[in-house]
Amino acid sequence: MEMYLPIAGVEIMAWKLILLGFTVGVIGGFFGIGGAFMVTPALNVFGFPMAYAIGTDMAHIAGKSIVATAKHRKFGNVDMVLGIIMILGTAIGIELGATFIMWLEKVGRVDAVVRYTYMALLFGLSTYMLYEYIKLTRGVTEEKKKVVTDAGTSGLALKMHAIKIPPMVHLKVSGFTISVWVILIVAAITGFVAGFLGVGGGFLRMPALMYVIGCPTRVAVGTDLFEVMVSGAYGAFTYAIKGRVELVAAVVMLIGASVGAQFGTLATQYVKGLKIRLYFAVTMMLAGVSVILKHIAGTHKDVYYPSLSAWVKTNPNFIEWAQTEGAKLSAKVQVRDWILFNKDAVKGWFATQPDFIQAARASEAAWNAYSGYLMLGAACGLSLLIIVRMIQGISLEKKMKAGK
Repeated sequence: MEMYLPIAGVEIMAWKLILLGFTVGVIGGFFGIGGAFMVTPALNVFGFPMAYAIGTDMAHIAGKSIVATAKHRKFGNVDMVLGIIMILGTAIGIELGATFIMWLEKVGRVDAVVRYTYMALLFGLSTYMLYEYIKLTRGVTEEKKKVVTDAGTSGLALKMHAIKIPPMVHLKVSGFTISVWVILIVAAITGFVAGFLGVGGGFLRMPALMYVIGCPTRVAVGTDLFEVMVSGAYGAFTYAIKGRVELVAAVVMLIGASVGAQFGTLATQYVKGLKIRLYFAVTMMLAGVSVILKHIAGTHKDVYYPSLSAWVKTNPNFIEWAQTEGAKLSAKVQVRDWILFNKDAVKGWFATQPDFIQAARASEAAWNAYSGYLMLGAACGLSLLIIVRMIQGISLEKKMKAGK
């Protein structure tokens, strides 16, 4: 069934949104992340303008995370005390990150800094987690591998636990005592990075909870989901106020995500923490490749965008709109929004341009599509793997009970 989404101006088959919601629901429930780095490029491939892709994803994340968090809490994987303290620190960090991004915009360095930081984090985190997995499993027999269920507390986390600056808090679910200041500072740092990258930050918090705070893997997953639930709700609210949420699409995606989140959450009970870290590392590596493809797309956009922007600024319709409806926006956002809402006029401008500009636009679209399809394929493949592991775990559990 084809749906027309009036806010984003997109026609799309409903099954595509349900499938996307389901696959990312599985992954989000399994890893404790929102999955924006997968959903946003996929929606962009489906024809959503980027601002609407982000806003719609935020709304979908908020709803999905409620389902997944409730399920994880039932399994005892959510450390509410830790989550609440982390939220406070994250909020401070996000505000600082947003301030930093405004400064980067003023000096004209925002795109390069964000792209390279994002790539460095994705490849850095994935490489370290792959290294950790290889180190713990190298030369270990299959029998011993079955005994190793998680990576244990890192050396950095043990040093954090040794800091005794009051007030101290005992985290019953996580199983250790730690200074509140350590939690707040770690949360503020991850929030800061997430704030200027413009992402939810789940892919940063989950490793931070494991390697810096010292949470067991499953508790890190559940607690991070609790934070994603809160941040997703706030993000959806802010984007909705700006008219950038396609609510119908978010609801349709949530139908699939609600089911997928149940599978992903249940799968954490049958997959060892060490394996969860391995799958997470591979996912981050693929996300890093996707960002590289987006970066290549951006280089092609740089060829034509200055000319397009200059044309927009001299267009009488833009000047009138900027003085009325767009008066409260910055000059850069005015141009971006006018281009978004005047597709026919922009299409006419491109038709009059030299071949090299039209070729640059086509190349940008192609590389963006490669990025989106990579993440869409990764989401489908990874969710299938998670479900298979869940089914294997349930089957083994039944056999063990039957043998007693």
